[in-house]
Amino acid sequence: MANIMKRGKSWQYRVSYIDKDGKRKYVSKSGFKTKRSAENASLEIETKYAHGATLDNSTITFMDYWDRWIELFKAGKHAEITEKRYTIIRGQLMKYFGPLRELKTITKSDWQEFINDFSTGKDRRIPKRRSKDTISKLNGYVRSMVNNAIDDQIVYSNFTNGVSIPDDQTESKIKYLELNDFKKLINTTTEFANYSEHFPYYLIATGALTGARYSEILGLTWKDVDFKNKQININKTWDYQFRSGFTKTKNKSSVRIIDVSDNLLIALHRLKKEQSEVYLYQGYRDKYNLVFRNARHEVPSNSSINRSLKALEKELGISDPITFHGLRHTHVSFLIYKHININYISRRLGHSNVTMTQNVYTHLLKSLEDTEVKATVDALSAL
Repeated sequence: MANIMKRGKSWQYRVSYIDKDGKRKYVSKSGFKTKRSAENASLEIETKYAHGATLDNSTITFMDYWDRWIELFKAGKHAEITEKRYTIIRGQLMKYFGPLRELKTITKSDWQEFINDFSTGKDRRIPKRRSKDTISKLNGYVRSMVNNAIDDQIVYSNFTNGVSIPDDQTESKIKYLELNDFKKLINTTTEFANYSEHFPYYLIATGALTGARYSEILGLTWKDVDFKNKQININKTWDYQFRSGFTKTKNKSSVRIIDVSDNLLIALHRLKKEQSEVYLYQGYRDKYNLVFRNARHEVPSNSSINRSLKALEKELGISDPITFHGLRHTHVSFLIYKHININYISRRLGHSNVTMTQNVYTHLLKSLEDTEVKATVDALSAL
């Protein structure tokens, strides 16, 4: 039952209820300008209680609910890099909304203002706009949290729905090597890779000829390389950032078997022979049986392999160099150029669906479509 009272120049409501342990508790709020507004607010609380809502959470803060949601549904269930992302997001939310802002008071306009502010990147030590992907991920996490709050009857609508994600005008297009540069890179890495002097070449060749992610390539063991059937089995990754060993793939679709070319198999066969000889001489045994562990028994970091790739590109006279991840884009661009079916490309990349592949490589597919249009018109004109 609600009790409405006047306190000074404003009105207050006080609603009593029985909690899940059978104890009587109270929810109150003051600061209403009129008695009617206090009554309406108290009626909303009573209605929520009648529908089974836990009033203990009715005034919960944004940050307290975030922490509870992470603890119940996220903590300890994902890779370390994902867990770290939750902490970073929490810092951004705390910085903008503060520790006392109630979850139910946040409106769609409030959230849009936050997204606009967050996108500018002005909070960074060196101000730089954040990418659309980064903003979308943050919005997605909070959207999931608010959906949970709706189920808990703390809020009635999701303020993240329909938010406008600002485009990062400074964000460059997907970078990939042109065909001639790609050929030079493949020929050099497959022909001159060796375990003692040019070990990174093996990694570069594998990235270019499979399109696999760097963590997936590092996660390969010799058991995953099927020389007879000319296939590589992607079933795990290697945590090169936190060095915690094997981890799960990005998603279920990332577990896949990739058909590989003869030039890569020849290179990998050479690597296996060289590696075995060095290990035998050193008296070393790799308990994980990793494909890409060097003679110093190290698994190369992402930064070190990118330095090696950059040096090789400079040596080959490649004027528009790419990073290791750019090898994945180059792999796709080559397959699209060769008119390989987009559904097969999507499965080969380990994307969860073909739409994701189409969205990422829109401009490449558009270029191919323009070529197909011309070919179609020419064919029809020749009738």
